[in-house]
Amino acid sequence: MDHRSLEEAVRSSWAVRESQAAKKLLSGRADTGGRGAVTGGAHLDVMTELIANVFRDVGFPPDSVRSKSGIELPGYFRPTKKWDLVVHHDDQLVAAIELKSHVGPSFGNNFNNRNEEAIGSAFDLRQAYDRGLLGRLRPWLGYVLLVEEAPGSTRASTPRSGTFPTDPAFVETSYLDRYAISCKRLQSTGLYDATCLVTSSREADAPIRQPDLEVGFEAFAGAIMARMEEIGVLPQNSN
Repeated sequence: MDHRSLEEAVRSSWAVRESQAAKKLLSGRADTGGRGAVTGGAHLDVMTELIANVFRDVGFPPDSVRSKSGIELPGYFRPTKKWDLVVHHDDQLVAAIELKSHVGPSFGNNFNNRNEEAIGSAFDLRQAYDRGLLGRLRPWLGYVLLVEEAPGSTRASTPRSGTFPTDPAFVETSYLDRYAISCKRLQSTGLYDATCLVTSSREADAPIRQPDLEVGFEAFAGAIMARMEEIGVLPQNSN
């Protein structure tokens, strides 16, 4: 996976956000807090397609890699949930991937919300699989997060603690640091098979960063390949 493709996907996300926000403003229906930039959807479409191509490149046919329709999967605590990318093979669920983004100005409460969503989605699907709702093949789960580099996300601080002390890993950390920690823990605990954290400011010439290569895009794509080979579901025409 070349870095240029990743850069193009991130740039596209910012461009779509700005376009959607402008349309909302012109229509007189602007949402508060920058929400208008994402309520139109599609801002992570190019990133989704980039990941979909990882599966296509090993031979999965187009109708097995789904991002627009056929992406509803059963849960245990809720009837269904739409995942952003779903891959099937021989009537088995091979993979389900969630893509999220987080931009300012609010990083505090939204950081917790993003983590709760990620944990809940994975746990719900894992429980559905354990109860026989998703076939015999244990699905590979992925989580991709794009976070804005801004003063609110890069400034270090220590979270308030109550009766019990905060995990020392989070002391004097920025929200970007905390996202790297949470992504690695989502992966190490087995909730997700692989996670990916990418950051960028919204300036057109700003660099695209991967704060921790353990949860970088190359590692994420590599984990897809490794898992597909391990479970032996690569299509017969793959190399």
